[in-house]
Amino acid sequence: METIIIGLIVTIVAIFVGTFALLANKVAMIRDPLQAWNELNKPIIRHFRPLIYSYFLEFKNPFVKCIHMRITNLEKGTCSGVLKEQRRIHNPFNSIHAAALCTFAETIGGLAVLSKITKQHRAIVTRINMEYFKKSRGLITGTSTFNPGELNGIQECETILKDQSEDIVAKATVFWNIRNS
Repeated sequence: METIIIGLIVTIVAIFVGTFALLANKVAMIRDPLQAWNELNKPIIRHFRPLIYSYFLEFKNPFVKCIHMRITNLEKGTCSGVLKEQRRIHNPFNSIHAAALCTFAETIGGLAVLSKITKQHRAIVTRINMEYFKKSRGLITGTSTFNPGELNGIQECETILKDQSEDIVAKATVFWNIRNS
């Protein structure tokens, strides 16, 4: 009886993992980050959307894998996400490393920008300015809004990072060179 229950559990887990992998692969093939986010808005998988979307991000941008962030909201020109404090992203001062915060802010801002541009545009980061206001500990929330007047030339996108007490811990301004292809 015990082996039947274990076999059933293994089968259920295998089905879940297989379905999860198929969804992640399907989403990873989509070029538009907003389209991929909306593709995961189906009733059965909506609860797992941040987790599946994080695998999509790690496939498209492998460097993001080292900080294990999650996107919580993505709309046209707006993105927010969370970064959980972990030992692997600590600095010697027992807080989240500045480079991890910069990667997190650039990714959040980048998704806001990429959700706004069309397929006829090309965008590349040309400069990042980071300001750090206090040590980052606990759960960090990042929010970015990109609303340019015109989608051409050098555009800036600001990302605000806050801790659990809603104090601003860092602010990133990412400059993008956006051109028609």
